[in-house]
Amino acid sequence: MAAVTQRIKNYLGGVARQPDEKKLPGQVVESINAYPDVALGLTKRPGFQHITNLGTGTTFDNAKWFYIHRDNDELYIGCITTGSSGAIYVWNAVTGVACTVTYATGAQAYLNTTNVNYDVMTIQDTTIVTNKTKTVATLAGSPSSSNVKASLILDVIQYSSQYTVKITVGGSTYTATYNAPTNASNASNPSLGITFDEVLTGIKNAINGQNISGLTVTQTDTTLELLHASTLAVEAKGGANNAHITSFGDQVENVSDLRNTSIHGRTVKVVNTVNDADAYYAVFEAYNGVSGPGYWEETLGPGESPGLDNSTMPHELVNTGVNTFQLRKITYTARLVGDDVTNSHPSFVGKTIQQSFVYANRLGFLSADNVSTSQAGEFFNFYHTSARTVVDSDPVDINCSSIRPAVLHGVISTVTGLILFSRTQQFTLTSVDNVLTPSTVQIRSISNYEMDPNIDPVDVGTNINFISKTSSYTRMFSMLQRGQLETPQVLEQTKVINEYIPSSVDSLVASAQNQFVCLSSQASRRMYFYSFYNAGDKNLLESWYSWEAPGNVLTVATDQDLMFVVTKQGTQITLSKAVITQSPDDAIIVNSDGSRVNPCVDLYASASSVVFDSANNRTKCYLPYNNVSALTPILLIKGSTASGSFVESGFTITPERGTDGTGDFFIVPNKNLTNSGEGALNVASDVIVGYKYNFEVTLPDTFYRVDNDMKLSDYTARLTIARYKFSLGLSGVMSFKINSKGRSEWTNVEPVADANYYLANDIPLVEERIVTLPIHQSNLNFTLKLYNDSPFPVSVGSMSWEGQYSPRFYRRQ
Repeated sequence: MAAVTQRIKNYLGGVARQPDEKKLPGQVVESINAYPDVALGLTKRPGFQHITNLGTGTTFDNAKWFYIHRDNDELYIGCITTGSSGAIYVWNAVTGVACTVTYATGAQAYLNTTNVNYDVMTIQDTTIVTNKTKTVATLAGSPSSSNVKASLILDVIQYSSQYTVKITVGGSTYTATYNAPTNASNASNPSLGITFDEVLTGIKNAINGQNISGLTVTQTDTTLELLHASTLAVEAKGGANNAHITSFGDQVENVSDLRNTSIHGRTVKVVNTVNDADAYYAVFEAYNGVSGPGYWEETLGPGESPGLDNSTMPHELVNTGVNTFQLRKITYTARLVGDDVTNSHPSFVGKTIQQSFVYANRLGFLSADNVSTSQAGEFFNFYHTSARTVVDSDPVDINCSSIRPAVLHGVISTVTGLILFSRTQQFTLTSVDNVLTPSTVQIRSISNYEMDPNIDPVDVGTNINFISKTSSYTRMFSMLQRGQLETPQVLEQTKVINEYIPSSVDSLVASAQNQFVCLSSQASRRMYFYSFYNAGDKNLLESWYSWEAPGNVLTVATDQDLMFVVTKQGTQITLSKAVITQSPDDAIIVNSDGSRVNPCVDLYASASSVVFDSANNRTKCYLPYNNVSALTPILLIKGSTASGSFVESGFTITPERGTDGTGDFFIVPNKNLTNSGEGALNVASDVIVGYKYNFEVTLPDTFYRVDNDMKLSDYTARLTIARYKFSLGLSGVMSFKINSKGRSEWTNVEPVADANYYLANDIPLVEERIVTLPIHQSNLNFTLKLYNDSPFPVSVGSMSWEGQYSPRFYRRQ
């Protein structure tokens, strides 16, 4: 047998479900509470720092959670709940302060009481809240009667002309006739001769002489305006060829039939052609607001709906000040022109809106298989400016035509356009020259992957990730856009961990800053992560792993290097945060070398109070939350030994628990932490309480690799492992557990300690060291696990093994 040694460069490969002989170097069987870092190696995940208690009981069960980034000092996390009435709760994620949420008149009625099917999107200081179950309605139009108004237009006046007006009202016909003067001598003002005013007055008097009940006649410079409570029909003739006086009712053939004098508010339909789409409505705006000279302006058709009923449309949650919010209806721009043919309602009317988005300076909604956007620069205007023509800034409303059901429920904005997601198909919305207009927009299908309709896709910088579920497990796909007219590249990232992620996950979040995605479920403590790092031409990191939170994970939000988590331990709900960096600015643990880290402790926080119980010779450190009996308690003393204050810094204990009328507490026996004579201990803030969590990485069986790339395992050879040597970075105590095949229990294995020295009372952190672990067993006779349950970090770099290898005289091919 030959003495051999080989090296695993790192353990950044994450979990893999292939047989051990097929795993790549660096892949593991299981990875719990680890975090892969290209620079630091496989580290213990950061602890979750307790921020505040959100409440107890079932109030927030199955709530819709959301995150708001107002600015660096105003980070908020909130939720929408069910109950006797839907309600919104918001907390300041920096200070933990519960925010004040008020409701404008009628706004709270938009929230459901039976489900939490919402979409929430934040734009600057406004958050758009969409109730996915609310059917959008329109406002009722004003009551309107047709053909109750008529206009008589006098175009030409002549001596000796006869003007006849026939008026039909309620089945009765009245004929009024007026004869113009024969010459200037018998005109009303001979010096002026015959005038328009004289002729119009004569026609008006003739009409009034018919004593038509309920008829009102108003005279302007060149017209007579007739108004009746019921339908009337008017015919007029007079002058040469009977063409000097004309009439019209509710509509005219052409805009040239209108005059620049009328009564204020007179509305007519300009037909233009036989095509209804070419027609529009015009209303007269008198300069004096009553009658006379003025102008005709395009308007809304009589009796038409003025637009959207904002009580059924998405509402806005407005950040009105620090820690104050108000939910209110949005004032959507009214429909000002046209009718249901020439300026129709957006396609989401009569349907439910599934998601909102912002793209190309437009607010958009997904509804069924339609994409609807507002006018450019006017987020709340979903109607055309004019019914006569379409301009580039007008709203865009387009359908995803497909032979498959294409109910859209997800959208991601990219540089090449909008990526639209339905349950069975994906589309891209683009426009010619990248300028989104009603005339240039187009939608085309780009892929046909199954997708979970209840979990939104996420953008991870260059990729878009979405998930698909079976009855027992979850798949995750990554979509990479390759150009506007090219089919995207879609890869299944979960292939290597087949059936590792359960189908119960209900949340997918991403951190482009730290290049990972996280899947979680409100019914579980487990969080599943996929981290990646691309160095341009190759991937240096692709790793699956999982974390166990201190309670069921209700929601996760990421913001640069921060991760906010809301968990439920028993009946208590807490807001915590983790800092995804090994050297945070507010580090609690600092050793004499100046290394700064946060403790690897969950729900860690300063004790709410510290009291010495002299009768029992113990210190009681009260918790700022309810005790979690299912977790292992831990207590440590914060301090900076770098400053020379070594007293108690880094002291840690697994305490017993107690409770009294003041609350739950941890016990430090035979020690008075309130004794100011012991040093510079600040009792109010230096006693840190929390709960342990285990770093567990189960390694695969070790095989001799026969190729230079170390991808081909010799699983037929006889291999005896003599020892492992692990290179550790900044770490506390690293433990190892071994399980012999055929046994259920794990046994602690002590590594060989190198001769070293340490500073008394210093925190047990070492920047770098090599740990040797003796094994002396067959490679197939045991399973090895890296383990750590201390409050101090660990960082695993590379590993080398030494052993005896015998190929058994097989000829290797």
